[in-house]
Amino acid sequence: MPEGIISVQDMDLVMTEGLGMRYAFIGPMETMHLNAPEGLGDYLQRYREGMRRVLSSFGPVPEFTGEEAEAIVQEMCDLIPNDQPHLSTRRERRDQLLMGLAKLKK
Repeated sequence: MPEGIISVQDMDLVMTEGLGMRYAFIGPMETMHLNAPEGLGDYLQRYREGMRRVLSSFGPVPEFTGEEAEAIVQEMCDLIPNDQPHLSTRRERRDQLLMGLAKLKK
């Protein structure tokens, strides 16, 4: 994992077990609106300084090439091997889950 910030597996967990579940039904703006007692204005007032600190700390945009990219690809392939049987199985699982979610959303 480049710079030891977050693993591929943990990044996926953040989304699938956290934000992703919510974002299947509401977007990021509504999420913020509902997360503060008085809505989006309250959210921005409470968290603007923290958001600005985080955004300003991002630094340069990565190139997604070279050793860092190779390390990320390897970490992903350790979780789900990069061969057609494994990829096909995961794609089928993804599609089945998305169809089930689409039914739930109706």
